[in-house]
Amino acid sequence: MSNYPFESELAHLEQIIPFLVPAPPLGLPYWRRRILALSPPEGRLPVGSVQRIGRLMDVFEEIERKASPDAASTARTTTR
Repeated sequence: MSNYPFESELAHLEQIIPFLVPAPPLGLPYWRRRILALSPPEGRLPVGSVQRIGRLMDVFEEIERKASPDAASTARTTTR
């Protein structure tokens, strides 16, 4: 079985996700589903790929936090 489709999709998302703005085309839920689709059950991916997906999800979650309507108030309450 070829790794090419998986690697290609992961590389594409690694390039796109950091540039999403608060209102990306297709919406944030679409992009979250794309990332989650790369996460098969435990043990089915090499450790390096699992780490790459984890870093990608971290970047995406930061984008979601910034896009959240209450992001400013959340930031204020967590720094107190």
